[in-house]
Formats: sequence, C-alpha cells, structure tokens
Amino acid sequence: MKVLSVLTFPPGSFDVHPTHDDMEKMSEFAGRMMAEGVLLHTGGRSPGMLELIVARKGGGSTVTDGPFTEAKELVGGYALLEVRDRAHAIEVTDRFLELVGKDATCHLHEIETDGG
Repeated sequence: MKVLSVLTFPPGSFDVHPTHDDMEKMSEFAGRMMAEGVLLHTGGRSPGMLELIVARKGGGSTVTDGPFTEAKELVGGYALLEVRDRAHAIEVTDRFLELVGKDATCHLHEIETDGG
C-alpha cells in the first residue's frame, strides 16, 4: 500500500535549522528506508518556497498567496511510503518522528499511483 506522509510542525517551531549531525542521521535513516523499499520519495521545505491556496467555489476560483501567519501548522516536508499495512505505516512514521526529535505530526493518506 502506498501512503503519502505530510510532516507538519507547530507555528514558530520550524525556524530552528537542523544541525549537521541531525542532517546526517536523517540521511542515514532515509537511505535505510529506501534500501528496504519503504521510502519511495521524499522532500522538504525550501527557502522562499511557493505557498498559495487555490480554491474553487460557486463556479469560480480564488488564489490566496502565503505565507499564512494564521496557519495552525507549517508543512515541513513529505514522504511517499510503500508499507505492508496500517501498523507498518504507524511503525515507520513513529521511528521517523523520534528521529525528528521535536513536536511534529505526520498526516498519513493512502493513495493510488499509476502502476499500482
């Protein structure tokens, strides 16, 4: 089963830059997960990233540019996972959040992709 995991942080908590040691640990973890076939793709925030909301209502579209100071959470990144089942998704995500080492949340969404 493929799962899209979206990592979020409480507002104000993402301005702390990860240390070199943190980045090495994360890279090692991602490498292991890719080698096991669990992590298919991943990415994170980039400086000056595009942030906007496109909404459709009543036959028309509106676009709202960010950043969104009123947001209750900040997106930190995403991962596309291949997991056996719900329990495996939770176990992998819990290991990742332990590595992150600060308050964070992963929103997990089962998805379908071309080719299964």
